[in-house]
Amino acid sequence: MRPLEHLRVLEIGQYIAAPYCSLMFADQGAEVVKLERPGSGDPRRAYDPRVGHGEESLSGGFLTYNRGKRSLALDLREEEDRSAFLRLLPDFDVVVENLRPGAMERLGLGWDVLEAAHPGLVYCAISGFGRSDERRGKFAGRPAFDTSVQATGGLMSVIGEAGGPPLPSVTGFADIYTGVHAAFGIMSALAARQRTGRGAFVDVSMYDCVSSLMERELMLHDFTGELRERGVDRYAPVGTLAALDGYVALILPTDEMWHRFCAAIGRSDLVDDPRFATVLDRARVFGTLVRTEAEQWTRTRTRAEVVEALTAAGVPVGEVQEVGELYECEHLQARGMFLRIADPEGGERRVIRTPVVLEGFESPASSSVPVLGEMTSELLASGGLGGVGRGGAA
Repeated sequence: MRPLEHLRVLEIGQYIAAPYCSLMFADQGAEVVKLERPGSGDPRRAYDPRVGHGEESLSGGFLTYNRGKRSLALDLREEEDRSAFLRLLPDFDVVVENLRPGAMERLGLGWDVLEAAHPGLVYCAISGFGRSDERRGKFAGRPAFDTSVQATGGLMSVIGEAGGPPLPSVTGFADIYTGVHAAFGIMSALAARQRTGRGAFVDVSMYDCVSSLMERELMLHDFTGELRERGVDRYAPVGTLAALDGYVALILPTDEMWHRFCAAIGRSDLVDDPRFATVLDRARVFGTLVRTEAEQWTRTRTRAEVVEALTAAGVPVGEVQEVGELYECEHLQARGMFLRIADPEGGERRVIRTPVVLEGFESPASSSVPVLGEMTSELLASGGLGGVGRGGAA
């Protein structure tokens, strides 16, 4: 048994944000049906890298976010398919979509129409800058992709080296982080539905989500009027140190931790050095003076040796791992974070799962992606998934 086997989710999603949100539900056992346009489907079906041949080749970019789902192909621009969609709607607890703002309304399938057809529906709309008319800001009409939202949300302003250009975080970060918040919003609405019997419109903005990550920088600006300098944390010594075989990263936010660190690297003399008298002093010069002194020790040791010594001293530290190291990481394998998936075209692949673990329940299923429209004929012929909608069930 998996915890959300009683839920049915209809995803009208493409690219990353909505697909990742519904993937979280699929990994916990929900039945997720992905509604796609006939003929082409989600644009990520065509993304490289791909393995296999012809139209049925497997896209790694599609597999990552769409394994364990089923596919329903309907063209919502066609009246017949819109009618079929509305007939099927009561079979679902949740609809999650990330089409362009206004797309569903132009199709005649806005929230008012869907709520009337299914009063218990939880409808989650993911967008770049928000969908609620009551909270419409000046960016509302902009199209949004991950990198542009990382920029407008302030995240890129603090990533990179001092004096260098702003840099994006990992590709897809804004999409995935938004998908996680969307899943939380949906679960909150489902919990409320248990008490009220009513569905809800869940409005999740990528811009809101990324901006919320800047809570510390915004707080410091409010309290001090200062702006965060890229590559420098004024309030805690933080950064990387070079070792023989790469880098380690650490933060030393207290005097006690600084003392432990100095003792561990055999430099207790630094404790009384006036250049490093306070946390703020050490934060200001971490990238120059602290790094210079510390790397006399770290550069003569491997990452493993540095991590072992500092961990023993009570200093939180981690080796900077490359992607290949993550792929082979014994700890991630022990945590069950990798799924082995056998695909008819793509062969056996290994993907990382969504990270929530519920003790006492089964792990996510190791199933591949759906063939485009694989369940369309069956679903339309039978009149639905079960004939009876779940309405007030959570």
